[in-house]
Amino acid sequence: MHLRLQVMLTRRAFLLLAASLLPILRSHGEDVIPISDMRAAYLYNFAVFTEWPDNGRDTLNICLLPGQATLVNVRLLASKQINGRTLRIIEPMQRDTDECQLLYIGKATDSGTRQMLTRLAGSPVLIVGEGSQSQAMIQMNVENKRLSFNVDLVQSRRANVTISSKLLRLAKTVRKEDDGT
Repeated sequence: MHLRLQVMLTRRAFLLLAASLLPILRSHGEDVIPISDMRAAYLYNFAVFTEWPDNGRDTLNICLLPGQATLVNVRLLASKQINGRTLRIIEPMQRDTDECQLLYIGKATDSGTRQMLTRLAGSPVLIVGEGSQSQAMIQMNVENKRLSFNVDLVQSRRANVTISSKLLRLAKTVRKEDDGT
């Protein structure tokens, strides 16, 4: 019973954080939250509930691949802070991800993206994809106009990125052990 209450409170905290990012848009008496707003809220919360090795910077950079910015409402992330660090949204040129702490790749599967992900292997970058991105640490899925996510702890450990147990409890699935894939 205690664990159920703790999970319920954690979900409530996650939703409150998401709600603080989202202006409630009313249209003819219905709540309408665009999927790009939800992606922004999820990315923000992924950053809140993740720890990276100290890099000495006063910014936390969320990187979006060129062409992916339309999938995330970046205005909702403007001027936010996480643990005293200013959140900055950047589109790395030439897929140069040296300054990224969180990289959103969406559904990109082109050869340039695959090469970039291979270069990032072991780097402290939280990689977030959509669908079945095999190298993403967090995979978001849109189902019935709702977002859910899966977490790959094997990948995050390799990158020295720590995902909070609070976030793990909200994941649809969590991969904890290397199964050879």
